[in-house]
Amino acid sequence: MAGIGFEIKKILKEKTILSLIKSYSYAGMISSGPWLISMISIFIAGFITYNLFNDTKLVIEFTILITYLIALSLIITSFLQLSFTRYLADKIFEKEIQKVFPNTIGAVFVSIVAGAVFIIPWSISIYHEKNLLCAFLFFINFIIYCGIWIVNIVLSGLKNYKAIIFSFFVSYTVIVVLILLFAKHGLNYILLSFLIGEVILFLSLLYIIKKNYHINKFIEFDFLKKNKMYKSLIFIGFFLTASVWVDKFIFWYMPQTSSSVLGMFRYSPIYDFPIFLAYLAIAPGMAMFLLRIETDFVEYYHKYFDAVRTTGTLNELYFYGNEMIKQARFALIEILRIQILTTLVIVLFSEQIFNFFHMPKIYLHLFYVDMIGTSLQLFFMSVVTVLFYLDKRKEILFLAISVFILNAALTLLSIKFGVFYYGYGFGLAFFISSLMAIVFLNKTFKRLHYETFMLN
Repeated sequence: MAGIGFEIKKILKEKTILSLIKSYSYAGMISSGPWLISMISIFIAGFITYNLFNDTKLVIEFTILITYLIALSLIITSFLQLSFTRYLADKIFEKEIQKVFPNTIGAVFVSIVAGAVFIIPWSISIYHEKNLLCAFLFFINFIIYCGIWIVNIVLSGLKNYKAIIFSFFVSYTVIVVLILLFAKHGLNYILLSFLIGEVILFLSLLYIIKKNYHINKFIEFDFLKKNKMYKSLIFIGFFLTASVWVDKFIFWYMPQTSSSVLGMFRYSPIYDFPIFLAYLAIAPGMAMFLLRIETDFVEYYHKYFDAVRTTGTLNELYFYGNEMIKQARFALIEILRIQILTTLVIVLFSEQIFNFFHMPKIYLHLFYVDMIGTSLQLFFMSVVTVLFYLDKRKEILFLAISVFILNAALTLLSIKFGVFYYGYGFGLAFFISSLMAIVFLNKTFKRLHYETFMLN
């Protein structure tokens, strides 16, 4: 991600208030851009549909189907995302650039096939309650999403973040406009609008990759070879992604907390909206972390390991290592500060926010709990990111499995205790996992020099 830091540093060199605002905005768009644009677009589309046509059932069906598209496609591609990212990094480091595009097509093909097989039962359940066209549109949307997540990680490696964000912005603007025009015709037209936007996005991202990499083959599966796959990253990818969604699925499928939408699709009227708003509140923290990590931590990270690989003196090694540790700790502290401030501001205006969206005030308590939970999730993922830089895969795998189990178990326990405790399981799971992650990180920092020279 060095390309991000370079761009942000150029902006910060201006040393003005405007440059500071620009740098935070840039970091925010890069860190949460595709996710934020897609979530907000879905929300806007649902808001438009409800206010123009006052069809609550249509809005619920549409938002739930798209939420499942995103959740399930992220989970099914999570097995491949981190391992394939590492494969690409290795090929670029080895100067085998010609391997990138054909293996990207191969990874997209594998993801689409796996996604197509996985999503068939869900599509059939739509067919039984709606019609064949509705089921088919959901199916095609899903496999396109599977391809998009793979192509997106390739572009992240390309450092072409502006192109990614612009592509997401254009495609979701098209989606919102088409829904505005055709939502009155029903769910099929909304899904078709989404499909058109997603195809535009997929082809745009694929074109950017093709434009930037030399091509000598169209498709290749070199990344699937035994010595090219990182098994730990396969499981880390799955458990980290699943840990984010497991509490939502539990609330969706526990009878006392959910309602049926259509077929296999359910939702939780009490849980879904508060946690959706809470996730939007972590964007400032994501921007802060990216800004600090990419402009300060990464600089000393590269200096330290460059000194290790070359002829760095002992004083240089200790200086760069200590600065790297200091910047990582500073970035994590800054996340807590910005999220506490953001949470306090949102709490002050929470009643006005709920009035605007016509939400019952009874959900306010759950909203507050969810905001704390999502902030803890952000902190946990940030510590894990630093551990990734230090290549602590065993520790990350332990943390990923732990947070998945904790989130599932504590969420079930919170439902058993009653409505007042909803959301506490999610928050407590990431609180405990964050403490464990901090212990691992501190241990790693204390043993940094020893492990760098003696264990490699």
